[in-house]
Amino acid sequence: MAEYYVIEEPKQAPQDIKLKDTLRRAAWLDDDVVKGAPYFDAAWVVKDIPRGPEKHLHHHEFDEYLGFMGSDGYNPMDMGGCEAVVQVGDDEITIKKTSLIFIPAGVKHGILSMTNITKPVLCYSGGPNAAYVAVQH
Repeated sequence: MAEYYVIEEPKQAPQDIKLKDTLRRAAWLDDDVVKGAPYFDAAWVVKDIPRGPEKHLHHHEFDEYLGFMGSDGYNPMDMGGCEAVVQVGDDEITIKKTSLIFIPAGVKHGILSMTNITKPVLCYSGGPNAAYVAVQH
């Protein structure tokens, strides 16, 4: 019989404390939760995350995907007016509908802001690495 795991209580991330009124952690999987599992993270953003003075840019030694998903089940592409500003390399990208960004290993990136939140937006990321390891810029 194959082994499988059901994770019902997501591991908390440091930003869950800092942004406790803004984020609702939905899922977290990594090597600490299940030995050898790839990294996956998801959180509902329920309030604006304004652009701050620091950029929180980082990179990973592994490829990563970063996604944003609206919560309207009838039109999941609709993020309810939310604008997520993401920096990838030297480019700033404004995301206004459900999107997925592929970020190659070594490329600096970070979410700069998420504003105009009128309904929850799911922000998720993951990659093949067994642990989330970020190198700050």
